Amino acid sequence: MPRRFAALRSFCLVALAAALAACAGAPPPAAPAPRPGPALRSVVLMLDGVPYPVMDSLVRAGHFRGFAPPARMVSPFPSLTGVAFRDIWREPLSPGYEDLYFDPERNELRGGALDHFFGGDAEPGFHRHVEVAGSSLVTSMAYLLPAPFAKRELAELRSGILKRAETDSAIVAYLVSTDAIAHRGGREPLVETVLGVEAMVDELRSRYPGVRIDLLSDHGNDLVPTRPVELLAALKAAGFHPSGHLRRPDDVVVPRFGLVGSVAVYADPASAPRLAASLAGLEGVDLVVHEDEAGRIHVAGPAGRAVIEADAALARFRYTPESGDPLGLAPALARLRAGGALDASGFAADSSWLRESESTPYLDGLRRIVLGLRGAVRNPAAVLVSLAPGYHFGSAAATRVVQVTGTHGSLRTTSSSAFYTSTAAAPPALLRSDELLPLLPAAVRAPAPRRAP
Repeated sequence: MPRRFAALRSFCLVALAAALAACAGAPPPAAPAPRPGPALRSVVLMLDGVPYPVMDSLVRAGHFRGFAPPARMVSPFPSLTGVAFRDIWREPLSPGYEDLYFDPERNELRGGALDHFFGGDAEPGFHRHVEVAGSSLVTSMAYLLPAPFAKRELAELRSGILKRAETDSAIVAYLVSTDAIAHRGGREPLVETVLGVEAMVDELRSRYPGVRIDLLSDHGNDLVPTRPVELLAALKAAGFHPSGHLRRPDDVVVPRFGLVGSVAVYADPASAPRLAASLAGLEGVDLVVHEDEAGRIHVAGPAGRAVIEADAALARFRYTPESGDPLGLAPALARLRAGGALDASGFAADSSWLRESESTPYLDGLRRIVLGLRGAVRNPAAVLVSLAPGYHFGSAAATRVVQVTGTHGSLRTTSSSAFYTSTAAAPPALLRSDELLPLLPAAVRAPAPRRAP
């Protein structure tokens, strides 16, 4: 009976999407010419899920004229929307990595799809900065039928910005369906959607000469078709009991939301080493990380095992391979040692590790792993899993309904490389997401509450 119900639910979702696609195809009424009001000085446009290589290639090809070469912006780990945009806007920590999260105090899962798309009890987080966005219906349906609903959302965004410009001189807008296109359509449809953004930006610059435009994304995308990783089966085979609560030593809670390249596993801390070992060799698992009682972080995967240590300020890190080299940092370690950058205890400066990691598959891997377990959310997981390109984990219902052409969430550089560009001054070539806010216009950085969309 549960399987029949799930299949019926999936069919209903698809049927609803098909019925609404006709609505998506009809553009909204044309936005009227702007009324006299304050001169529009700046627009910050947040594009969910647009990878740095896509924007960089478009700028190099002559698109987005007047914009500086984009910066590669490194997302946190896990490279997920809520975690990344929270970092960009320097918001207080969210309760979990995704909208469905485990609350240890209540010992239960909270949030979920309804909160994600329609509000509910979800915390506003970075959304408090957004003044123009697509309707909840359109943004939610974009993940089922991305092409028509992406066009609809972009049309809604254009109308909303022009309407808002009648009263505001600075606007923050947010486009979700670029992420849906990347997940479901791949690179070519994503490029087409970003070119639609370019057309809207060109119109804004024509209507409002001198307006400053800032474009940014939250994370990247591997843009590789994926299949599910059999993570829950591996946990059961190792003697763990997936549940919605932690009552017994072998209970584990694994929130399933979206279809992404990372997994947060909540468990008794004493079980973390055995839990990590049970997943490190699983097909589709790239890295498994957990922290021990001494504050050392253990990294394991097909390429070996290592330990990460950091000082309290995260200003210095030590990387110690135990067997193999899971993060591909052994050559960097040798260069740092030869160059005298390691101190007597084997620690090197954060800036040195960032620079040396650029040629590895895990850009800024040491710092991002430490923060993922300590500072990314209020309720960090006991174990974090980074999946290999070509694999995803998440909602069982979504897995049955959709085919995934690419995803994000992992520690991989491809999954974590967002972008930032502006018609103002050129940004640094590389920056972390928590370094972006001072580069944005002062009008959108003001701590005073912003007007609601």
